[in-house]
Amino acid sequence: MFTPAERLAYCDAFVKYNGSPLELDRWQELYIQDTSPFSIILKGRREGFSFATALKGIVKANDPDRTDYTRQYVSYNMEDAVEKIRAAKMLYDSIPIGHKKILITDNKTSLEFLDINKKTTSRLISIPCRPPRGRGGDIVLDEFAIYMKNASRTIYTAALPVISRGGAMEIGSTPLGLLGMFAEIWHDKKRFFKFTRFNVPWWQSSALCTDVEGAREAGVKDMDTQTRVERFGQEPLRNAFDAMFLEDFQQEYECTFVDGSESYIPLDLIYANTPGRNEESWEQMGEVVTKNGKEEKDLEVHVFSEADALRAGYSPKEHGRLYIGYDVARRRDAAVIFVIGEMPDGKKKSIAEIVMINKDFEFQRDQFRKIMSIGAVVRACIDQTQIGEMITEWLQKEYTAARIEGVMFNIQSKEEMAMGGKDRA
Repeated sequence: MFTPAERLAYCDAFVKYNGSPLELDRWQELYIQDTSPFSIILKGRREGFSFATALKGIVKANDPDRTDYTRQYVSYNMEDAVEKIRAAKMLYDSIPIGHKKILITDNKTSLEFLDINKKTTSRLISIPCRPPRGRGGDIVLDEFAIYMKNASRTIYTAALPVISRGGAMEIGSTPLGLLGMFAEIWHDKKRFFKFTRFNVPWWQSSALCTDVEGAREAGVKDMDTQTRVERFGQEPLRNAFDAMFLEDFQQEYECTFVDGSESYIPLDLIYANTPGRNEESWEQMGEVVTKNGKEEKDLEVHVFSEADALRAGYSPKEHGRLYIGYDVARRRDAAVIFVIGEMPDGKKKSIAEIVMINKDFEFQRDQFRKIMSIGAVVRACIDQTQIGEMITEWLQKEYTAARIEGVMFNIQSKEEMAMGGKDRA
């Protein structure tokens, strides 16, 4: 079978991305070469872990001396599960004939290759967030920290027998607080001593960092967040930094675990009220067998990111009465329109989060109007502070002050809103 160096050589020689030779970050090279039975990757967002793990699967499955190989991906939802196979298929298609196995099964959640012996097959299988069963081999738990609090332990426990007759467990995730199995495995090095650990903040990714090697030589990890973002961040990363709270940016991009016990609203309370993170929603996620016994569907609550999509997809039965919160911004910060749906039984859920970065006020007002045109909006609250004063006046004249409320953000009003939000959580 391929040695670690031969895995990388195979990538360099035969695999392409968008018609060009692969240009992997150093952490991706180390990950692809890693042969540890247990590994855990603490990473920032948008660094290419899904791509790297799909590539590793293709390389191992197409190793001519490897037979009857299975690699299972467990993802947070069906959309991410499908994406793993889509990426793997794209990479497979780039390999010249004669240097890859024959593909005999190709669908949205699996690829199957005929081994060189013509008797066995090797497979890549991708499933949404549920316990893996029935197949041995490698197991990849992607975005493990995002799994529902109790589901993470259940899935981890079910995954261990998968590798009990040979195989590897690879866990990758962006951190999400100090709760759950991902944080437990990462921090408890004594108990989970067999895990090889990879720590991959944004400055180790060429997609986010302008000069990975230069950043390392400059001691980027010892800089404060703003300094390193300004010196080495690609423009999309700098935009994200400008639009986020510092603690959120550090968690999403810099591999920082936010201590939920220090938060005014604890993480476990947030999880209990977040679609996809409570026990009721977990029971609804995963496999749904239709009459033909083939279809799989993820039943997470869909949160719209565009006004047009919300307007087209709105359903009174599914979304109920609508309430809008509008955080006005123009340049440094992102303007955001939040939409909450209230059902007849009083339950509320997030319906839309429309983020507008560096969009002029006319564009923002147009997005607001599209949502108001749905006809189910009961009330809208707008940040009236500073530049929000003008927007609030415009919209009150258009829709009346009875439906549009301006809110002055100060210490007193924030405290009242925080207390009210916590009481209702």
